[in-house]
Amino acid sequence: MKRIALWFLAAIITLAVLFVAVLIYQWTVYEPEPPTVANCQSIETSVTADSAAQLYVYQCKRGTNPSWEGYEVWAQKVVNQVWQRLATSPKAAGCVGIRLEDRRVVILHEASRGDLSVAASSFVYELAEGGATTLSVATERVNDCRRDSSKD
Repeated sequence: MKRIALWFLAAIITLAVLFVAVLIYQWTVYEPEPPTVANCQSIETSVTADSAAQLYVYQCKRGTNPSWEGYEVWAQKVVNQVWQRLATSPKAAGCVGIRLEDRRVVILHEASRGDLSVAASSFVYELAEGGATTLSVATERVNDCRRDSSKD
């Protein structure tokens, strides 16, 4: 009987630790502050053809000691003003840009695969007239993000 009680106690402690770890992760990493209220500066903006979503590249500095500085790609749903982070890359890894195509957004980057962190593989947003649509998120490594992002 004692053995079963100890097993249940160990299981409860393990689940409690996992629950607390997930909460801490969500508060600190999973959902960072939107770039409009953080230490970020917009460097590129694109609007979808239906004008229901806007995509941004921000240069941000987050944290204090040690601080992180880099690029963040964000999407904003125009209908309800909800923000979603799509990707991040440290500034030292090179520039980041965006290119909108028919049903996808291409994140142009100079970073290696290990330096570019893609947070979402798609972005679903509501249309003003009702319904919703989706943009797929793709990445493309380029030599110069700014010059290549102007190609259509």
